[in-house]
Amino acid sequence: MANQVKKILYTTDLSQAAPQFFQYALFIANQFNAHVTSLHVLEELSQEAQFAFATYFSEEDSKDLIAQRQKLALDEMKARVQRLCETPAPDGVCIEPERLSIKVTRGYPEEQILKVAKEIGADMIIMGAHEKGFMHTFLGSVAKRVLRRSRIPVIIVPTPEQ
Repeated sequence: MANQVKKILYTTDLSQAAPQFFQYALFIANQFNAHVTSLHVLEELSQEAQFAFATYFSEEDSKDLIAQRQKLALDEMKARVQRLCETPAPDGVCIEPERLSIKVTRGYPEEQILKVAKEIGADMIIMGAHEKGFMHTFLGSVAKRVLRRSRIPVIIVPTPEQ
């Protein structure tokens, strides 16, 4: 069947609202018994920032700091999954560990999202939307570019009302 969803790419910026977006991705995954890849992209620094960074840190120190950032992001993603699955909630959803992969990459978010979606053979991309502030502009532009370039369905989950 052409509309069967077996693999979902969920993208996260690790914001405060991200767990609510993730619940939505898990809900859809559970409807189709699909596998979810949760992706966080550490954005590349601008050339100016790279220059400033190189002024204060050796190449080895820079690599160590980047590796540390990746590990912290990965640990945070794992902790969020664990908290979500341990906290009983009336509408809470969870996923079996064998149906979840967690990935942290470096690069430009739009490019990495589309690249990983292709690599894993994703049938759908799920992203959260933000209502205000700097991240709205950032994620909004990433979401728009992903929507424009993606050849698979993209679901943008709005920020839930508080």
